[in-house]
Amino acid sequence: MRRILIGSIGSLFALTVGCSDDPAPADASTADVGVLDVGTDSGAADSGAADSGAADVPVALDVVDASAADVASDRPSTDASDGGAACSITRALVTTTDFMNGGYGLGPIAPTPSITVSGAMSPDQDHVPVESGCIVYNLLRSNDAIAVLDPGNLPSIARSIPLRMMGASDAGAPMPYSVNPYDVLTLSPTRAVVVQYALPRLGVIDPSRSGAAGVTGSVDLTPLRASADMDGSLEASNIVRVGGSIFVSLQNLNSYVPVTNGTLAVINASDLSLVDVDPAATGVQPVQLTGRNPVSMVTTPSGASIVVAEAGVVAFSPPQSLDGRIERVDPATRRVQGMSVSETALGGDLGGIVMLDESRGWAIVSRLAMGDAGAADNRVVEFNLATGTVGSTIVTAGSLAGIARDPSGNVWVLDRTPGSSGVRVFRPDGTALTTMTLSTGARPPYGVAFVP
Repeated sequence: MRRILIGSIGSLFALTVGCSDDPAPADASTADVGVLDVGTDSGAADSGAADSGAADVPVALDVVDASAADVASDRPSTDASDGGAACSITRALVTTTDFMNGGYGLGPIAPTPSITVSGAMSPDQDHVPVESGCIVYNLLRSNDAIAVLDPGNLPSIARSIPLRMMGASDAGAPMPYSVNPYDVLTLSPTRAVVVQYALPRLGVIDPSRSGAAGVTGSVDLTPLRASADMDGSLEASNIVRVGGSIFVSLQNLNSYVPVTNGTLAVINASDLSLVDVDPAATGVQPVQLTGRNPVSMVTTPSGASIVVAEAGVVAFSPPQSLDGRIERVDPATRRVQGMSVSETALGGDLGGIVMLDESRGWAIVSRLAMGDAGAADNRVVEFNLATGTVGSTIVTAGSLAGIARDPSGNVWVLDRTPGSSGVRVFRPDGTALTTMTLSTGARPPYGVAFVP
């Protein structure tokens, strides 16, 4: 999730991790991605098999420049891997913060994970790295901007795109977190979709451009708003792509409290139109989740399933209860499938998750404590969605900020415990690859992305 309790408190782990779950553009050569300053791609429209058929009704939205040609050649089979032919993912980029200043660490994934602390400072103390389509982003959350980093000279900024716009729809003085970028998905070298937590719409950007010219459109999410959600935002938090469909998790909160079950917006990747998953019902229908407040969403390694962690009513908000769950969604049928794993079984409030195979994963959970769910007991716990059961505890710490699986299958855990902060790395069987935390210097880790 991310932090300083701005946005959803239930999302404390979901986006400190920029996992390599975003697809490399199928039409992007290694040279194109290295330069990043590429032209518009072209080709036949990508309708996507998952978005065809009578049951799916695309709904046109306010996309300013979403021409079919600009996303036409993007045909990744799933959103499960980013280490394809376009680039080789070999390093971990870690962002750090003490909530006064932000920094970075960078190091190899293999054969021995390590981190070298960078002397560079981030322009924002609340910053989260994301790698998507071989483009490395830094989400400058309180600055309401996205930095596109130079992969050949990390963490140097190649371009910066401000997301905060002043006008009739965003009136008033500029305020931190008025957009609050939470995630980003690259569709092509010249098009990416930005999840904007504080606004009822997604942003569309061109990561090859700098400044205001980098903002090229938006996708209106208001047709999916629940009637009881009156705060102006649907609290969009995570984004994944499976084939021709984009899925965006919506927390549906009002003053940090869920007003209805969580949902997933489904968007056609070819033209960025909303897909109505239930044409028989009135209005545009999203995927309906069983639980409330989705705080983390990933695909399984094959991309056959989307797995969602739902925190429900979090411990910071009364009543304190373990009402969340982990469940999977079939991206083809757009329905929850199979068994779920409850917060009661996990023993705490849910945070970030990773999937090690099609059924087995690890989750960060926080034990409930009076006034502070994270007081001296955060754990990584294994679970199995095939059996609906919980396994062993992998690690216990005072404060765990995030979790991510690297391309080799190893799991990186961000530990912010005072006095022992750093990064821990584990094999999928739970064996520690690091005998002690990998130091991130004076500031504890906050986010991680696996990068070229």
